[in-house]
Amino acid sequence: MLLGLIGNFTFAQEEVQKRTICYIGPGMGLDYGGIFGAKIEVLPIKYFGLFAGGGYTLLSFGWNVGGTVKILPDKKVSPNLMCMYGYNAVLFGMDSYSKKYNMTSYGVTAGINIDIKIGEKNKLTPGLFVPFRSQKFKDNYEKAENDPNMSLTPLWPIGMSVGFNFGIQ
Repeated sequence: MLLGLIGNFTFAQEEVQKRTICYIGPGMGLDYGGIFGAKIEVLPIKYFGLFAGGGYTLLSFGWNVGGTVKILPDKKVSPNLMCMYGYNAVLFGMDSYSKKYNMTSYGVTAGINIDIKIGEKNKLTPGLFVPFRSQKFKDNYEKAENDPNMSLTPLWPIGMSVGFNFGIQ
């Protein structure tokens, strides 16, 4: 009985040692914290990952923390469900007049991404996200949009990201 438990434990250890348990790498988009950022993802179990990303949003440091559910973790291409909390929109003005509208929205964002494995350990990760922006941010954006002295780029209802992650065993 005890030998059977030890044997199963040894097999479980070998399985963990064979698979990648951490990814780190550069990228851009919400899960990477901004236009230029980086993300670290830890996989405590094969089908679930926890991540944190940080980067530059044009206005300030942006960050996100969240989790991923790996649908096909053993395949070369795996779709993933994601949910995160952190920065999900920025209103950024460059001149002294428009700076009064500068604001970062923090909230929940849900989405999907795809892990495309490259080689044994690395992956490319494009993603699409639906941000749930704060009412305060939406009101501020609407004020800026209705200001005749302002010219805004549209506020997209979705966000995108792409990154390259290096696997660590």
